[in-house]
Amino acid sequence: MLEKHEVFEITDSDKTFGDVIANAPKEISEGIRSKNVIILPSHNTTDEFYCGTLDTLDYLNDNGLSADVYACDDDYKELSLHGAEIWLGTIIIKYVVIPVFCSVIGAYVYEKLKGVSGDQISMKVYVEKKDGTTSAIDFRGKIEDFDKALKEIGKFHEGI
Repeated sequence: MLEKHEVFEITDSDKTFGDVIANAPKEISEGIRSKNVIILPSHNTTDEFYCGTLDTLDYLNDNGLSADVYACDDDYKELSLHGAEIWLGTIIIKYVVIPVFCSVIGAYVYEKLKGVSGDQISMKVYVEKKDGTTSAIDFRGKIEDFDKALKEIGKFHEGI
């Protein structure tokens, strides 16, 4: 059996909300301009998202976050990945929603997706900080370690 190794990296990034919006086609930029959370395409594609992305989007919006997907309805495609891993995808968030985002995404994983000990989870979050710089948090590992990624994201709101 192939053992999976945890990946937990925090790096500086040049990806910002302004750049995401400026580089988006007009039909996408109009929809994401006023959002605080944008779910980005996965696997470095321009138009493919993990299966379940729309459920994640609905959950974020239903729980007080102003979120959208970086895609037009006509061009939206989902990747069907099979296995026990929970794929949350790539997300960019603004500084002001960090505490709510961490709480909501944690509840989504544990309550809605019913994540349990031993499950694998994967998520990459770009956090645009108060000073306008961005950090990327990449987590792939056991669900019981997912809280440490959320705590690190939370620290960006505290200014650490």
